[in-house]
Amino acid sequence: ACPSSARSACMVTAAAAAAAAVVAGRRLNIGRRLIVAVVPCPGLLRTHRMTALPPPVGAAGGARASSSASVTAFHELEHRNWEKAVAAYDKGWGALTQQCIPEILAAVDCKRDAKVLDVATGPGFAAEAAAREGAEVVAVDFSANMLALARERLAGTVGAAVRLVEADAANLPFDDGSFDAVVCNFGVLHLPVPEVFFREAARVLRPGGRLAFTVWAPPPKTQAFDLILGAVKRQGNPDVALPEGPPFFRFADAEEAARGLEAAGLEGATSKEVPQVWRLAEPSEGFVAFRDGTGRTAALLAGQTPAQLAAVEADLVSNLEARRKAL
Repeated sequence: ACPSSARSACMVTAAAAAAAAVVAGRRLNIGRRLIVAVVPCPGLLRTHRMTALPPPVGAAGGARASSSASVTAFHELEHRNWEKAVAAYDKGWGALTQQCIPEILAAVDCKRDAKVLDVATGPGFAAEAAAREGAEVVAVDFSANMLALARERLAGTVGAAVRLVEADAANLPFDDGSFDAVVCNFGVLHLPVPEVFFREAARVLRPGGRLAFTVWAPPPKTQAFDLILGAVKRQGNPDVALPEGPPFFRFADAEEAARGLEAAGLEGATSKEVPQVWRLAEPSEGFVAFRDGTGRTAALLAGQTPAQLAAVEADLVSNLEARRKAL
């Protein structure tokens, strides 16, 4: 974390705030067999809706079988938190998460007249950028409140160039082969079963189409998460009972991402880290962004006692302030 040229600003570097991994995939038809070749960005998939999960992966951090009850509970937690995180996410994370968008659009070869699907669009940042490239864009999110923000934002920019649809990543309401590209900017890590999204994305891609998505690199590369999770460990309770979800940083591991994609019918996956910088006017904004503008992390913080939460906030703010002064 460090200050920018404006003395009041505080920045967390991305191999800091976001060593974001990007993955992209191209879908090819060889006879009746569908093969997807992945390029720089963690995320790809293949098939129609599935009810059975892939078998557990033996490697640490790999896929785990989940009960339908835990999948539902995790989905509901994420949906509940994102419905109320709209303004805080936009203010606290919007400028940071947009820094990966040029990479994912390049990975899917976004261009004029391309048909692009933006999944987990949130405020519509990736959809807007794709529309500015001349693409025909459909953007989906499972949060009606997020879509309302996206609609308001896009009305003042690209407007009718983006069609907004309320839908779940696990059940995309589109015909097979409808899109040239699918992108998902920091959405995969919020899905209860990412493999289902991978299959849905592959299904709606035309032959030769591509999928690209971003995820956070694990601490300490992503300094923001290193700071908040460290603060919870030092000052609070890191073992709050939450619905079981997939490992948060699972697909930041290039080998694990490749395994997950291959299990979904994709091959040739590669990952790349994208440097990013988190700029904060005041260190206290970092805590507010985590508390009010996230999914799982917000639930972790909500599970602290008032005294623990105050101590976590003080720890995080102190560390952000120390980094600013160090520069």
